[in-house]
Amino acid sequence: MNPVPVGPDASLEPGTATAQGPDRPWRRRLWRSVTVAFGLVVAVAVARALAGQDWSVVAVLLGRRDAAQVGLLLAGALAAATAGPLLGMLSWRAVLLELGPPVDAIRVMRIFFVGFLAKYVPGKVPGIVAAVRVATSNGVTLPRMLLAGTLTTLLVHLTGLAVGLLTGARLLGGRAAWLLLAAVPVLVAVGWPGLVGRAAGLLLRLLGRAEPARSPSPRAVRVAVAWQTLSWLVSGVHLWLLAVAMGAEAGSALPLCVGAFALATVLGVLAVVVPDGLGVREAVLSAALALLLPVPSAVAVAVASRLVTTVGEVVLGGAALGVVEIVHRRSSAKAAAVGEEMSGGQVDRA
Repeated sequence: MNPVPVGPDASLEPGTATAQGPDRPWRRRLWRSVTVAFGLVVAVAVARALAGQDWSVVAVLLGRRDAAQVGLLLAGALAAATAGPLLGMLSWRAVLLELGPPVDAIRVMRIFFVGFLAKYVPGKVPGIVAAVRVATSNGVTLPRMLLAGTLTTLLVHLTGLAVGLLTGARLLGGRAAWLLLAAVPVLVAVGWPGLVGRAAGLLLRLLGRAEPARSPSPRAVRVAVAWQTLSWLVSGVHLWLLAVAMGAEAGSALPLCVGAFALATVLGVLAVVVPDGLGVREAVLSAALALLLPVPSAVAVAVASRLVTTVGEVVLGGAALGVVEIVHRRSSAKAAAVGEEMSGGQVDRA
């Protein structure tokens, strides 16, 4: 009897002959139909998200400077908004890889970017189901996925609030010393990373979820904190470039814009009653940017930030997932060809 495969290659695709059952053509066809249908739903949701943005702010920006200058600043803002989430993925990857058997980079990116784009699907549940299904089909168990997601979410919030201190100092002046308390959790995560892993595990137990067999190492937590902090710093550059395009002084605007974006994004996420922090994030950004620009200009930059980050996420998610799927299918086809060749050789020898 052939042994049941374990690890990342135990279940590469739904319908593959594994411990779950033999390969059945109807199962493969059903899964392909569901995959195509979900892909169409995601495409429609992304298109609606882009159509719902206020594109008129581009004309407002073009009216403040030379078109070539604004074009360069917008291109830089889009690049920063695209690079930030990619660095965030590296933070999540550092945790995920510590919680179980090795998973190759293509599978990691496949899991991440399916969930990344699926967040645009209304209701959130279909996106979560899709991300979990892709994860399990690529060798990542549900407990492992949940702990990696929970721990990463904690680090995203903690580092975001810590980077937000760059804005708090400007808003509160001498009273900003109290805001240093917000950095304490990040210092704890770096100095005693085991506490963060235990806190995430406790949260999973409270939710009635099993924990994976492994826990993240102290090094993994520290690496994840570093990547996520860098992600906030790079992402915030897009807001700075937009503010400069609107007329803000570049030197004084940089720390305020970087901190304001991190703070506004975290507060928007924590406002769970508001979808994607809509309105909350813009209000925080407008209040911070009003220290640099007239209020109407500050509001325009806050709205432009939502547009640029949405376009950046869509470009990053679509391009990355497209490349990953092409590489994955070629690898699968090559593996299948090698398997057929080896089977043919065994038959010939028999």
